[in-house]
Amino acid sequence: MRITVNGWVARSLGAALLGLALGSAQAQPAARVKPGAPRPVAVAAAAQPEPVRELGGIEEYRLPNGLQVLLFPDATQTTTTVNITYRVGSRHEAPGEYGMAHLLEHMLFKGTARQKDIPGAMAQRGVRFNGTTTTDRTNYFASFNANADTLAFLLDLEADRMVNSRVAKADLDTEMTVVRNEFERGENQPFAVLAQRVNAAAFAWHPYGHATIGPKSDIENVPIEKLQGFYKRYYRPDNATLLIAGSFDKAATLALIGRHFGPLARPAEPIPQPYTVEPPQDGERSVVVRRVGGQPILLAAYHVPAITHPDTPALIVYGLLMSLQPSGQLYKQLVDTKLAVAAGIGGSGGAEPGVANAFAALPPGADVDKVEKLLLDLAEGRDAKPFDESELARVRDIAVNSYRQQMKNPEALIQQISGLIAAGDWRLLFQLMEDIPKVTLADVERVRAAYFKPANRTLGRYLPAAAVERVEIPVAPPLDRRLADLKGPPKVESGEQLEPVPAVLESRTRRTTLPSGIALHTLQKQTRGNTVVLQMQLRWGERDATFARNGTGAVGQLMDEGSAGYTKQQLQDALIKLRASFNVTSYDQGATIYLSAERDTLLPALRVAADALRRPNLPQDGFDRDMKASLASIEASRQEPGVLRQEATRKHYNAARGVTLGHPDYVMSVDERIANLKATTLDDVKRFYADYWSANEAQVSVVGALPDGLAAELEQLFGDWKKPAAPKFVRHVPQHVAVPPARFDAIARDKANAIVRLHQTLPLNTEDADYAALELAVHVFGGGGLESRLSERVRQKEGLTYGIGASLGAGYWGNAGSFAIQASYAPDKRERVIAVVQEEVERMTRDGLTSAELARAKKDILEGRKQGRADPGALAGGLTSMAERGETWGQAQKRDEALANVTVEQANAAWRKHIRADSFIISTAGDFKNP
Repeated sequence: MRITVNGWVARSLGAALLGLALGSAQAQPAARVKPGAPRPVAVAAAAQPEPVRELGGIEEYRLPNGLQVLLFPDATQTTTTVNITYRVGSRHEAPGEYGMAHLLEHMLFKGTARQKDIPGAMAQRGVRFNGTTTTDRTNYFASFNANADTLAFLLDLEADRMVNSRVAKADLDTEMTVVRNEFERGENQPFAVLAQRVNAAAFAWHPYGHATIGPKSDIENVPIEKLQGFYKRYYRPDNATLLIAGSFDKAATLALIGRHFGPLARPAEPIPQPYTVEPPQDGERSVVVRRVGGQPILLAAYHVPAITHPDTPALIVYGLLMSLQPSGQLYKQLVDTKLAVAAGIGGSGGAEPGVANAFAALPPGADVDKVEKLLLDLAEGRDAKPFDESELARVRDIAVNSYRQQMKNPEALIQQISGLIAAGDWRLLFQLMEDIPKVTLADVERVRAAYFKPANRTLGRYLPAAAVERVEIPVAPPLDRRLADLKGPPKVESGEQLEPVPAVLESRTRRTTLPSGIALHTLQKQTRGNTVVLQMQLRWGERDATFARNGTGAVGQLMDEGSAGYTKQQLQDALIKLRASFNVTSYDQGATIYLSAERDTLLPALRVAADALRRPNLPQDGFDRDMKASLASIEASRQEPGVLRQEATRKHYNAARGVTLGHPDYVMSVDERIANLKATTLDDVKRFYADYWSANEAQVSVVGALPDGLAAELEQLFGDWKKPAAPKFVRHVPQHVAVPPARFDAIARDKANAIVRLHQTLPLNTEDADYAALELAVHVFGGGGLESRLSERVRQKEGLTYGIGASLGAGYWGNAGSFAIQASYAPDKRERVIAVVQEEVERMTRDGLTSAELARAKKDILEGRKQGRADPGALAGGLTSMAERGETWGQAQKRDEALANVTVEQANAAWRKHIRADSFIISTAGDFKNP
């Protein structure tokens, strides 16, 4: 469980602050060519960016050609992020062209005359990259370990593909099928489908009613000439903002920007702007979606102003007040009462007026009419209780904490700012964060009365009305007026730049054993905002004995329900005040506790966490609510392709392993999982907690700005948490069992997207002599993103899938390894996908990988490890893993060196030794017409 803002509400708050509430589509890049000469770009000698303003550590510059530049330098970071945002999204599309902005996003990874293999060039430099499209904007971003040459390459690339991308018919033909598969994947998700249908009904004329991904017909049929014309109209310097954050030389970077972007011409023709205005809604609207599988969902959309309107902060606060758990009225009256498993209000307008949504997810068999009436009565204020000042103060604290967290991470902050650029000005984020704490209860009641009305609602049905009521959405005032009195945000504490390599990390690591036996491992790192992350791991028991006990995972889920010292609400409020996040995951043989705070709040937060861990309430109502939500989730998953595929294969795996119901390795059916949950009682949970939970065997890892007195506080809080009678931890060492090849096909009715999995078990662990070689071979084959063998053939060349990949599974203990290939595709392409994948397996075995592929894989994996070691949370997890194995960072260095020293011959030999084309268990699920 996680003691924090409700996940859906947090996402809604983030979406509201970013102007992304109307949906987005994300691309994993793609391939090549536009006929004809490139656009003329040279205008004069390279101009230099001129400073415009500075706010919150972000510096704005402008080139004469109109390109806006935002820099957020932070010398304490070890990574750099480059983001370019174009003010064009799906609202700029015409009929017959819907989805074109997103399709073009894919096409811009196909290359230019100078950069023919963008994904490959990125991989060679260890760059993590992607692109996203929303209703209002398209962006491309890349993150990498700080390197001046890589930054220069990316700036050159972005300037080049701004005007010289080759958008060609040949590439459109294959990429269209990739995007179509992405569309089909979305059609498998009930909530996404419902949201799209409601949006379409809510907007009779405005393009916000069209999904960013577009309809299947437009994806399949858009002419290449229209795509090329769209590219020419909107990809230009005066329609773009370049954002760079993290570690970089500012003067050198500005010079590079001038050199690469300065010569680009500002086209003479103005940028086309949409002008459709959605008229006021004149009565309730409704839609009904019927699909196989899933659970009942209610979704009501209400028209609200653009995000730049002064009412937006009050709308955000209203959504939080209604949705927060356990204080929110929707949560109390729908979720606490078990009428629904989730409920909330969130969302805002974008660059233009949009919608806020009220929703409820119901368990199967629920009284939909009853919940619908209650949801609407609460959202529209007919059955709602007045809010009080304490609730408002809580929301203000959440907003301030959210803002503080954003300012700690410059690279994440520019991604958030990217979403507001299309709304008019990047400073709007800071304006919103200043306005939210000023919202009054009167403001909240005013916006609820103004916008949450039946006549302004789209739910699920049409009803005649005696009188027509129209809600006029006010026009946002000039943004300059709103921003005139904006003050700069407070600075957060800066951090240090610590090279994330094993030798440096080892020099900062300290290991000690407290008098009680608790193992403490710390890594001192001065982080931005004085962040500190603590991970505690508790261990107990033997696998067979603990597996036989019911409710082992439910203990952690109930830790947010309060303790002897705190009610549920007090527990949440205490952590909010301490700017802390607390999460507990429990399982049969232990629990992992995660606590994030700041240097001056970690110890008080640790005391709160200790009370929750040592004196939990474990209440019946919380248990009943969690059980109902879990049962509803399992029931709703029955018709999902992934579940149906596993149902088809589980007997085969169980028979090969020789296990039956009750054995830890047995794969349960849906009905068996439900029966197991229903058989679990709160007494089971309490007995397991009483028998096992303790710090008999505990280790703690802490990374960040360490406070004084940490060891003494841990000993004081947990040193006497002992249960001498509790069984000692006995590590289970999994052993390889060969599972024979087989083929299984499951029918998933009414699903536009199908899936396939090819799997084989391997006698392997991470310490095997050939593990590093096999890891590299698998990465080349299917683990390296778009440049992998599988992606290049199945996605890039054949256009059969949006996503395909291969993975190698192996642990430190035992030898129960595995290799798997997974992909999604249109159901009628099932046999072709399987055939092509098998061809690639055989080609890999026959021809092997090349030295260039091996070098690229080494760089990609090693750069990924380095990036992971820069994150405090990942570092804490790494310390815990090393402590379990009795290792130091020296062993991590040796693993890096072993991987770097693998030869082509060793990688090919490892593949041929372990991977067998005739050993796959092949399983599929989809709406196949001829099963």
